[in-house]
Amino acid sequence: MLKNNFLIYKNYILDLFFPNFCIKCQKRGFELCLDCSIDMKYPNQENMNDIFACFQYQEPIIKKLLHSLKYYKKQNIGLVLGGYLYERLIEEVAELRIFSSGSQIVLIPVPLSPKRLKERGYNQAEVIARGMIESDKDMIFVLENKIITKTKDTLPQAKIKNRNTRLRNIVGCFAINNTQKIKGRTVVVVDDITTTGGTIGEIIKLLKKHGAKKVVGFAVAH
Repeated sequence: MLKNNFLIYKNYILDLFFPNFCIKCQKRGFELCLDCSIDMKYPNQENMNDIFACFQYQEPIIKKLLHSLKYYKKQNIGLVLGGYLYERLIEEVAELRIFSSGSQIVLIPVPLSPKRLKERGYNQAEVIARGMIESDKDMIFVLENKIITKTKDTLPQAKIKNRNTRLRNIVGCFAINNTQKIKGRTVVVVDDITTTGGTIGEIIKLLKKHGAKKVVGFAVAH
């Protein structure tokens, strides 16, 4: 209780002296207000089997927000985008609940390598997943951030232009630590950006191989 009160007080002070404004319309409150988010189109995902995104990465505002989250330590942006990810993919969430048979859906953020995590200080995919949890008033999801680990420090996917090279870059670089928590379960893998679907797809294959019942990927942008 004391911790929660402290966080509420801290957020109040931060908002008082360092208020956030919508990057598009300058309305006070969030980095991207609800009205502006509604106006943004969903991405074309014809070739993305079992991977869903809620914004187009080529939208300048989304690109800028994700860049700030990833490289300028603005974790509050990840929480906001996680909320929109939950709301804009609510139909997919409803369909997943059919597969879950009453159990909570396991939410797994794409992990960073230990080296990259140490450099950044946090995992942006995990922050987005926590934003989804904050919007999940019905407790549909349970966040598990230790089931999958990244065992190799690969070249960032964004720096690789060739699709086949991207796919080869992440083959075999993830490991599963706890199979019991995903056996027979419905799982959602969360990331900030998906381009070829290679990273999320690699984790989906690993989870299915170890007994997950249904696995899909959610990303903020494509």
